[in-house]
Amino acid sequence: MNEEQQGNGAGEPQARRLRFTASGWEYFRIWIVNVALTLLTLGIYSAWAKVRARRYLYGNVWLGDSAFDYTANPVAILRGRILVVIVLALLTFAQFFSILYYYAALLALMPLVPWVVVRARSFQMRNSRYRGIALDFQGKYWDAAVWYPLSWAASVATLGLARPFTVFGRDRYLVTESRFGNQPFGFAGKPRPYYGMYVVTAVVVGVLYIGGIVALLVVLSAVLAATNSNAEAAGPDMRLFLVGLVAIVAAVSLFVLAYLRTRLLSYRWSNTQLGEDTFRLDLSVTEMLWLYSSNAVLILATFGLFIPFARIRVLRYVVGQFSVTQTDAERIFEAGESQGVAATGAEAAGEFGLEIGI
Repeated sequence: MNEEQQGNGAGEPQARRLRFTASGWEYFRIWIVNVALTLLTLGIYSAWAKVRARRYLYGNVWLGDSAFDYTANPVAILRGRILVVIVLALLTFAQFFSILYYYAALLALMPLVPWVVVRARSFQMRNSRYRGIALDFQGKYWDAAVWYPLSWAASVATLGLARPFTVFGRDRYLVTESRFGNQPFGFAGKPRPYYGMYVVTAVVVGVLYIGGIVALLVVLSAVLAATNSNAEAAGPDMRLFLVGLVAIVAAVSLFVLAYLRTRLLSYRWSNTQLGEDTFRLDLSVTEMLWLYSSNAVLILATFGLFIPFARIRVLRYVVGQFSVTQTDAERIFEAGESQGVAATGAEAAGEFGLEIGI
């Protein structure tokens, strides 16, 4: 028995750990060519660049003896991006004339958000395959409307108190409406752990901000005392304060990114099932914080050239912590109904930063 499987006999659950075999240098070569061709074609090649990069990454994620595959059509993605560019141009045009026109246009586009969510999730899932069987998403427009524009309004109206519940609802919706072939996914998560994660985040962020600003003021007071409070020191002191403030904001942002995203991702997957099969994702906040912070430093030091290596580092760690416990490793899933879906929603979601992924 190899290290990827744990089980003592036929019919007993087997835990299979995912493997990630991508190379940083291989992905760098793909990335640098994609960047060059995208610039040379004024952005047109970006659709092919996205598919090429994803096919490489998917093809290096292995479960057992099979890798995943990404089958999206670059032409479909390009059409979606053209439509998104037209919408953004219209918004910019409206803003040029009047800020009221701009917000009116945004309000008019709000009913499209659920459509974008459903189309984007469907396009992403139906172009993701394992052993030739595609994933699928069967979510409906009105369900998406509850967990996206309406949930945003609820978060604002409750001063953020409803945010954990809306994130829980969004995760449950995205998981339970997803399929692998003819088998639906299930979600066993509860709202309470979401509130716990957000409370911890709020408390730690508050402590970091207050402690950081107090420490900064102490340092500035010491510097001011050393310079005898002369007028010439006022300029440097203010610059030092601004640099310190930026450092505090960066540190807090890294913590939120490492803690909240790590805990949410681990909880979502560890409470997801596919039939009788279960998933487990155990991510360390300290490990992710180290990856994010060291990647940020190296990206800045290399003027962006470390970006592909940074992505591979994070993916290698995350995929390596992911396991699937199967009650019957030989069970066959039947392919679901074949459906095509345009890429417009997926591209709009990317442009507007909608959270639709798990």
